[in-house]
Amino acid sequence: MEEWVREQYGMRVERLERSGRHAAFWHRQERFLLVPADGQSEAEMEERQQMSRYLRAKGVDGVGELVKTTSGTYIASYNGQPLALVRAPLPAARFRSLGRELAVMHECGRTCPWPIVACRRIGQWRELWAKRIDQMEAFWSSKLASGPSSLFDRLFIESFPYYLGLAENAVQYVADTEIDEEPGRIDYAAFCHERLPEAKWVGGGEAKLPTDWVYDHCARDLAEWVRHLYEKSGLGCQRAVRQFFQEYEHAAPLSPFAWRLVYARLLFPLSYFECVEAYYIAVDESERTRREGELRRLLDRSHEYERFLASFAKIAGISKRIRLPAVEWLPPA
Repeated sequence: MEEWVREQYGMRVERLERSGRHAAFWHRQERFLLVPADGQSEAEMEERQQMSRYLRAKGVDGVGELVKTTSGTYIASYNGQPLALVRAPLPAARFRSLGRELAVMHECGRTCPWPIVACRRIGQWRELWAKRIDQMEAFWSSKLASGPSSLFDRLFIESFPYYLGLAENAVQYVADTEIDEEPGRIDYAAFCHERLPEAKWVGGGEAKLPTDWVYDHCARDLAEWVRHLYEKSGLGCQRAVRQFFQEYEHAAPLSPFAWRLVYARLLFPLSYFECVEAYYIAVDESERTRREGELRRLLDRSHEYERFLASFAKIAGISKRIRLPAVEWLPPA
């Protein structure tokens, strides 16, 4: 790898180490991280570099910076794996709560003066979800026709109609929100994360990496963090969820439009879709076994998650001031 780094970036690796699953190295007393860039484009990387510059100019701590190769690209191939290089300062102690830190980052995104196109996801949830639903429904139909050849096949065939209904409810919830509610300034596009729980800076373990970012509604990050809290603790997450929203809203109060988008995203069964997709692309048997266990847990907790969704307004502490339209088939809160 040292020779590859010298060829691609003109840098001498002075010390090589690991940061989680990523390779990290030091060059001239600066720390760099090699991050997978599967499915990313140069246009997206260019925009993420603009986001990075803007956040650093605004004084946001611990922001990484993308580095170009000697040939002027942000993405380079190492043994067939596309990688991006990030100048990644060591993570500093975070003095703000996660909710307030997110609110600061989101607000910077709302005031960004440059057009963000390649990384833009705001207003696209319905189309992206509908495409994902159609793809999985077609795959499910083929499995149904051929019959199960494994336990996972059987669990998938039996469970998909339920999760299809949940996903379609989420799409409809977004559509109704866009008709019923008027977005406010808080609903402008913000600097968000593809998947906030996977961003290592949240736990203090890494810098804020541009490769994690998209340009979307703040509800994306908020809902994905709540999903993470629920998956970690089940209904025991209620106190953490309420505190998280209190911290965020102390800096950036949410509109009814935003609250409904948070709820729509929690309705969409993202964990189910990701579990099924990961199982069927896995080549390693241990990964398939892990995904089978994950699917079993999701199915076992489906009724509990219904109760969580039905009680979400109370859990989040907004039931007296925000009306979230009820989903008819959920149990009474």
